[in-house]
Amino acid sequence: MNEAVLEMEGRSTPRHRMSDTERSALLREAAEVVFLRHGYTATSMDEVARQAGMSKRTLYQHYASKAELFEAVMRDCLEPLTLPPDDGLDFRAASSALLTTATRHLLAPRQMAIFRIVSSEGPRTRELAEAFHRAGPGHGANAMQTLMQAEIDAGRLRIKDAHAAAKMLYGMVLGPRHMMVMLGLEEVPDEAEIAMMVKRAVDIFLQGALVQAN
Repeated sequence: MNEAVLEMEGRSTPRHRMSDTERSALLREAAEVVFLRHGYTATSMDEVARQAGMSKRTLYQHYASKAELFEAVMRDCLEPLTLPPDDGLDFRAASSALLTTATRHLLAPRQMAIFRIVSSEGPRTRELAEAFHRAGPGHGANAMQTLMQAEIDAGRLRIKDAHAAAKMLYGMVLGPRHMMVMLGLEEVPDEAEIAMMVKRAVDIFLQGALVQAN
């Protein structure tokens, strides 16, 4: 059978010669299925190749190692975490938009499934945890730090450490709920609840950080 034909559980694609980009995408899709089924450690490259309906040689031509493949799957899951455009919003509006986007994205079922794999494997494979953090939570926290630093430089926020403050504000929204959702003790919040969570955190933060006009 032509390696360019994907045969996965419950689906197949028409017979045609795929580009390298298409093969790579289908390999990542197959890998995500296997990683979610077995976790990182128990997943083998042989099984990923079988799931994709391609040879292991083809798989290794695209991804040199299991770690590289998993990081590519993580990037697929976390890539939609794009930052809101800078439209000249004040800090309250801009930070609220950023926190809403991040909360909605990182608490979504697909992202939570990947996070569960990372959290279970992290102590043994630190590079997985670092890659996940860079692509997801760290990306959002860095954007918040940049936003805060601009406000500090403009004299509108009284904060000495933008890095620590950004992580704190991020954690006020995501921290408790993220853990409860991961443990299956609470549902993913809907849009109205996310808006309430964000507003409450930003209000509390600005009560202590906002420079009051004389």
